[in-house]
Amino acid sequence: MSKPCSLTAVIAALAVIACTGAPRVDTAAEADAVRQRYAHWLAAENRRDLETSVSFLTDDAVIQVEGAPAMTGRDAAREVWSSFFQIPYTAIEDVELRTVVVAASGDLAYDIGNWRIVVPSDAGTREETGKSTIVWQKRDGEWMAVVITFTRDAPPEPPQPSGN
Repeated sequence: MSKPCSLTAVIAALAVIACTGAPRVDTAAEADAVRQRYAHWLAAENRRDLETSVSFLTDDAVIQVEGAPAMTGRDAAREVWSSFFQIPYTAIEDVELRTVVVAASGDLAYDIGNWRIVVPSDAGTREETGKSTIVWQKRDGEWMAVVITFTRDAPPEPPQPSGN
């Protein structure tokens, strides 16, 4: 092979490599992985497993719940989930398949869904519904929640009159 042909072959090979770039991410498979990760988190919450529940969050995760300022970190999450686990619920369930969108880079996703919590009441059981949004980031090959926000659909309870 002559030098001009070798140079042409090298340039052609580099052009092919440059055009193909990084391997494509299977965003549908990653979305399924996020849903599976969320399902494990929901199972931990149904078991009231505090440490497993907060393990889905990064150390610097932002937690936003209704009626409170944003909180950061697993220690804050432990307080939130510990309070949550005091509710005498019998089940937390997804109302429908969660919407998960994964970035083309494959390392960031958002997850939106509606949930229902079943709580015993004097009339048998009652259901409360709400919604949540979770921002996931892939860290060391594992999907971790970096932001979670959740709220109930019911309006807030009216303030109680003060005893003057």
